[in-house]
Amino acid sequence: MNPRPRRDADGQRPGFVLVGVLVVVMLLSMIVLSLMFRMRSEETAAATGSTAEQAWAAAMSGVREAMRLVASIPPGDTAWMDAPERFKDRVLQDDGTEEWRWTLYSANPEGGIRFGLTDEASKLNLNSASTSMVSRLPSMKASLTDALLDFVDADDIPRPEGAEQEYYDALPRPYRIANGPLPTVEHLLLVRGFTPAVVVGEDANRNSTLDPNEDDGDEREPPDDADGRLQAGLLPLVTVHSREPNTDRTGKPRFHLNRPGATVTETNDLPPAFVAFVAALGASQSVVLDPSELLDATLPLKGTDGQEAAVPTGVGKDSLALVLDRFTGTDQPELVGRINVNTAPAAVLQLVPGIDNALAESILSARRNLPAERRQSVAWLHVENLVEAEKFREIAPFLTTRSLQFRFHVVGYGSRSGRFRVLEAVIDAASRPVRLVYLRDLTRLGLPFPIALEPADGGEPAGDPGGTDGDPAARQGGTPRGP
Repeated sequence: MNPRPRRDADGQRPGFVLVGVLVVVMLLSMIVLSLMFRMRSEETAAATGSTAEQAWAAAMSGVREAMRLVASIPPGDTAWMDAPERFKDRVLQDDGTEEWRWTLYSANPEGGIRFGLTDEASKLNLNSASTSMVSRLPSMKASLTDALLDFVDADDIPRPEGAEQEYYDALPRPYRIANGPLPTVEHLLLVRGFTPAVVVGEDANRNSTLDPNEDDGDEREPPDDADGRLQAGLLPLVTVHSREPNTDRTGKPRFHLNRPGATVTETNDLPPAFVAFVAALGASQSVVLDPSELLDATLPLKGTDGQEAAVPTGVGKDSLALVLDRFTGTDQPELVGRINVNTAPAAVLQLVPGIDNALAESILSARRNLPAERRQSVAWLHVENLVEAEKFREIAPFLTTRSLQFRFHVVGYGSRSGRFRVLEAVIDAASRPVRLVYLRDLTRLGLPFPIALEPADGGEPAGDPGGTDGDPAARQGGTPRGP
């Protein structure tokens, strides 16, 4: 017969008491550990947030330096396009623990990146370009051209291969179309047919470099043709920001040639024949759309008696630059979408009516060794005998030598921890003070190129290299985790 279990004075079994004590101790331990973990997590989160903000501040320092620079760029000057001594690995602050730096860069039309700005005037402005210019963009099929024009026009009548609001209303997730100017180039992705492959091409991480995953066919995202060349899509060729004031180089409003009764005071720098022509034009009903029309021209003007007479303009090579600078054929305060002949790549120059591939390449070749003072006026195309007067009159109304809006990327980073932020910005110097008109955080796409990290305290570089949550692959310029 088994003896009965021993009980204490209260009738409880001692083993049960011990188990209860252990359970209580375990619960208390778990609570303490949870509190310690939470405190450590909060400390880590605070540190991460702090370094991320410092990386942001470093990148914004690069943005402010660019804004300061463009406030004083004269026409014809292109030193801002590639200036590594000014834009690469600039030290912002060293607090003893971390050294914060920034690097500003842009896409190089010849491949890779350069340490400088990209002017928006070197691109085609989608909000002012003609249908023929838009249709000449690379890989621009009729269906894309029509869809884009329907997206921005004010009517609801679809073009033959276009799409108006009715199409977008029938989508699984309907949305309103612009029916007006595009606010950003990225809005192209809302237009029917404008897929990421059309807009950004193979450059999924926007670093202007052919990464391994962008040259492997269908093995990894994004899809590519594995031809060893980076197809960058439409993004490097188009803009919505280019504009310039209709003023001369001193900032004074230009003289409006088509103002009734307009006369010009004869001065030593203006040809007498041109002064006489302006007086005859002011007394007539004729219109000059652009002063480039006056080069080596004789125009039929009606006099006060209603009789038409051929009047020479008096504008030749010697006075062309002066006339283009001081005079205008419109009363608009701004000229929108003119393409900078000094900076546009051949692919954009070819979009101008009258410029074919051969002429575009000739322009690129001629401008390389042209002094900055000669590049201040579009007149150099004719003065340097690159084009005859007739061709100049055809192409000059689409061209400029001014660049007042600039797009670029900035990496702000810690040279010891490797933490970083990547920003894309557009600044506008058409008005004063210079304005920041576009800012986007691209950190999630990864580091665009490797950065040289300095060992902390003589050891390995410390810290998580990500700008927000870190990406070891991105630190070495590897494949980013997201599109």
